[in-house]
Amino acid sequence: MKGIHFLSKSALICNLCFLLFVFFNLMEFIAPDGIISSIIAKTPILRELIIILGFSAIVINSLVCITYLILLATGKMKWIPRKIGIINVLFLIAEGLYFFL
Repeated sequence: MKGIHFLSKSALICNLCFLLFVFFNLMEFIAPDGIISSIIAKTPILRELIIILGFSAIVINSLVCITYLILLATGKMKWIPRKIGIINVLFLIAEGLYFFL
């Protein structure tokens, strides 16, 4: 069960990077030459990491949510903290809406 906890927390970190990714895209759309662009341009490694984790969030989160469904079907869902599970499912819905609509 430690592996599932690790995956849940990894998905949560990727979901937070997804939020940053959406925020940075929104800021670049609103103010292309704004202060946010200049700050992010100074740290390209951080920007690339956020982009990679933001895009991979939907894949990792999908795998985690499928694992949640399997655990729910087998009755072993009590090993997963409910808050992390609910947050990951809500993020999966938001990511699906963002990427596919």
